[in-house]
Amino acid sequence: MRPMSRAILIPLTLLIALPSIAATQPDSSDRDSRRERALRRLRDNDRVLDRRAENLDRSALPEMDPALIDEYTDIISYLADPQREGRAPGSGGIEAAATYLTERLTTLGLTPAFDNNTTYRQAMEMGVSLTASTATLSVAGSDMILDEDFAPLAYSATGSASAPITFAGYAIVSGPDAYTSFPTGTEFDGAIVMCLKNEPQNPDGSSQWRDEGWSHHARMTYKVNALQRRGASAVLIVASESPMDPMNGILDNLESTSPPQVVPGVTRGPEFDIPVISITPDVARAIIEAAGTTKSFDELVNEANKGPIIEQIDIETSVSVEIERTPTMTDNLGAILPGKGALADEYIVIGAHYDHVGYGRFGSRVRNAAGQIHPGADDNASGSTGLLIAARELSNRYALLSDSDNARSILFLLFTAEESGLNGSRYYVDNPIAPLDQHEIMLNMDMIGSLEQDPLEIGGFESSEALESLAQRHLDKSGLVYSHDTSVGSGRSDHASFEAKDIPNLFFFTGLHERYHTPDDTTDHIDEEGAVRVATIVAQIAYGAATDTNGFPHSDDNNPNVASNEPPKVRVGIVPSNVAGQGMRVLRIFDNTSASEAGLQSGDLITHWNNEPIESVESWSPVLLNHNPGDVVTLTVVRAGEDDPIELEMTLKAAE
Repeated sequence: MRPMSRAILIPLTLLIALPSIAATQPDSSDRDSRRERALRRLRDNDRVLDRRAENLDRSALPEMDPALIDEYTDIISYLADPQREGRAPGSGGIEAAATYLTERLTTLGLTPAFDNNTTYRQAMEMGVSLTASTATLSVAGSDMILDEDFAPLAYSATGSASAPITFAGYAIVSGPDAYTSFPTGTEFDGAIVMCLKNEPQNPDGSSQWRDEGWSHHARMTYKVNALQRRGASAVLIVASESPMDPMNGILDNLESTSPPQVVPGVTRGPEFDIPVISITPDVARAIIEAAGTTKSFDELVNEANKGPIIEQIDIETSVSVEIERTPTMTDNLGAILPGKGALADEYIVIGAHYDHVGYGRFGSRVRNAAGQIHPGADDNASGSTGLLIAARELSNRYALLSDSDNARSILFLLFTAEESGLNGSRYYVDNPIAPLDQHEIMLNMDMIGSLEQDPLEIGGFESSEALESLAQRHLDKSGLVYSHDTSVGSGRSDHASFEAKDIPNLFFFTGLHERYHTPDDTTDHIDEEGAVRVATIVAQIAYGAATDTNGFPHSDDNNPNVASNEPPKVRVGIVPSNVAGQGMRVLRIFDNTSASEAGLQSGDLITHWNNEPIESVESWSPVLLNHNPGDVVTLTVVRAGEDDPIELEMTLKAAE
């Protein structure tokens, strides 16, 4: 790692610790200088945005080779084909994509990057896959049918229990208007507890607490946690039968409740110490009828919709679950275009992630989209395809170099597991093919398929003045309209992992759109010609950097507020985004984190943290350094559908 101070980085998810940062106090001359640079960049942004219309008229731009556009179209069509299943790590779809990409790298004649140049793959463990080797439910001696009457859930422990049943309503500790499912002192003393999915409902099946969907109180993990703490030996969660719920009558199972894989190298164990299964409403009715209780299932549900209800169901029940947890493996891909002469041992990195969110069981922006393929054409089949186009262009240029020339090697890296927290790129920088001080710069392409709609957004100029100067020379010659920043902030993709190691970097991006992280991110929306232009300019910048003997020192004043090797002690569990002049938008919430337990929702705008204004993601990040696990903070949040800001209390958890 280069011995320079770090800049603030905001990885794709704050479920993991942020890169090492801590506050310092700059002197006034530093602040003035930075202010002047910031104002210049803002003026530059205004100028290029005013010229947006020019970007839509490509008649003045150099003509792109039709063969490159055809090649680009072929590659992205394969990667984003529904048969690739959205390329989630560990899936058959991403394995097919990896095989295809390595074949392309081989065809280009590039050298395998890993294991002493013997393989294009860098394997890493990424969570676990789950299978139920045993799952039984027996009531009064009658065996229920697996996957028809019941199904085990992903956070279930391997174990068994035999005991009478207790009905506990919605198993909610505390909800709006002082609602609770548990009278004071409730203990279950080893009973198997039956509870309802979701939360108190109106007669039409809608939530009493939200106009649409369900509040955070409906989370099944909250219910199981409350029941386990009160002595339940197993939990039966009755599937929803609300006509307002797309999961009406559908059993949850291992797949639907598996969390996103966010901790590479760690085989995640069960979340709880007791068996947890889902049962159908018909099974719940049959159990209660067989027990001969004075209240029917529907009567118990009606009482639960009003308040606490604890009802003994005197019928012997047995539950047994055995879940096998197998490590899920996934691969970064890498190839080398060997350099020449004295610079050959140094690397110019061109990167892109080739994974996406699969069937939308994590990461989807569409409510109830789990089970639908998210093709990820723009995110990030577009950048992965662009990397191959850049590799072809650079291979052709390197073929013209003589043995007396000096040129750095080009390292092409295709990262896995970006969507769950930059895991692939973080794994690479922790396990590089050469010392990191031999990695001169990193150029990252992520979502480059919408150039016709926006200027080319480029982040990272502040990471190196020398890199900024070189890149701008090539960009200005290209005729492209470009912005000096990106609309998603500074650290949302794999370049952040390199920035964390003080490696200068640029991030190439063509803007967010309504298809982002939805099933509609398909190839028919891709601007293939524009993407080829982006890949071509990346190749030109890479070639210029590879043959520049002066090097590209990392700027040590990227952010005036940070310089330390101490990471935050706490985690939050959100994907944040800047909203200029307003605060910090929450794009995504991760389960079982400080944010989810506080009741934050996707779309919330955080304006204050402990009554202090939050102006941006970057201004918020150093605040985390002042906190310890267990600290309780107050958030001021503007929420869609609410007339006034609301306040939420959040207890901060330890960073993993």
